[in-house]
Order: sequence, then C-alpha cells, then structure tokens
Amino acid sequence: MKVAVALFAMFLSLAVYAQSGSSQFKAGQYYQLLPTAIAQNDDSKIEVTELFWYGCGHCYTFAPSLKKWEKKQPKDVILKKIPAIWQPLMEVHARLFYVAEALGVEDKLNAPLFNAILNQRKTFATRDGRNWNPDLPAIEAFFNEHGADGAKAIKLINSFAINSRVKQGIAKQRGYQLSGTPELVVAGKYRISSALPGLQGKPNGQQLMLDVADFLIAKERAEKGQAAVSAPAM
Repeated sequence: MKVAVALFAMFLSLAVYAQSGSSQFKAGQYYQLLPTAIAQNDDSKIEVTELFWYGCGHCYTFAPSLKKWEKKQPKDVILKKIPAIWQPLMEVHARLFYVAEALGVEDKLNAPLFNAILNQRKTFATRDGRNWNPDLPAIEAFFNEHGADGAKAIKLINSFAINSRVKQGIAKQRGYQLSGTPELVVAGKYRISSALPGLQGKPNGQQLMLDVADFLIAKERAEKGQAAVSAPAM
C-alpha cells in the first residue's frame, strides 16, 4: 500500500511538472542553467539558495514573501541563504548574517538588520581608507538590543569560523554567476534572476521568481523520480 501511494505521488509530481510550466518557463527567459552545477550538501534534498544583501531594497520587500513560501514547502525542500559580497562594506554585512546564524538568531535578526542597514542607514562598520572593518561597539549594542548575545557576536565576527563562511559564500556566489540581488538558485543548477528577459520589469516579478522556483523544484524532483514529501502542518 505504501509503495502504491509513493508511486502515485511520484506520477502526480511528474504530471504537475508536465502541465504547470514546461511550456511557460523557458530556460534563458525565466531561469539560467548554470554551466557547472554546484554540489548540494544533501543530495536527498532540493536546496533553494537565496543570494541577498541587507542593503538591497528589493531583498527587503522579497523577504516576507520568501518566508511564506518557505513555510509551504515539502520536507524535501531546504531554503539556504548566502549574503552577496562584491565590495568591502558588504562583507561586514555578510559577517553579521553569519554571526546571527551561528548564534541561532538569524530568523529573529533578519528584519531588524534589513531595517537598520537599509532604512536607518547604519553601516555597522568603520572605514580605514578603502577598507571597512566591523564596528564592534555598534554590533555588540545591536545584538544586545534585539535579545541576542552581543559579547559572543563580537568574538565571532572576525573568527576563523566566520572567515571560512565568508570565503565559502564568495566561492559559491561566483559559481552561481551572481549578477544582482535578490537571486535564487535551485538545486545548485538553475539561477533565477529578475534581470532575465521573462522577469525583467514585471510588476509581479518577485512572485514570478517563486513560481519559477516551484517549477524547477518539480522539474528536479521529476528528473530524480522522487515523490514530493508532505509539507509541514501549519
């Protein structure tokens, strides 16, 4: 009986993929197939990676929709985040994300960090010529203000562990061919960017990005011959 149910679910997933967007979402228009796939941490899952920056207004407006989308996903889909870095100040902001993640407070601090950096114009950094360094007193105060451990945060921010996460994040964003923020990468293979012709300038572009992600998840699942796992109870 369980085998029959699993087979039915698999065929249903294949049918949904075949009907939902195979003719609607074309490669090169709505997503880009990366020349070299980036390995996932767990091949039994389908990883969706968001590339973002706390100073990006589009990322700020995308965050609530992405969070709602994540909650509706089956258990075989995992959302990961990589803070984009293409200039020194962004590296400081990336470190804030990795520290919050290491302390288990990323979800709590995500909205406050967007607000502080984007709306309140806080940099959390000091400048020395062309270099930007973490402003430790400001960072400690911010983490404490939002119920996190500021002392631990400033101990971590320049640590070997966070340095490694920064280097790994930069390497991945290069592999993903990051061109702007926000962008999504599905299964380490498909990049979804609002700059692509099918999404550029569309008033519902951010929702379309999530629709394309759903299509690519179904495509990946169908190619693997996997059935969808039930979504968590709401």
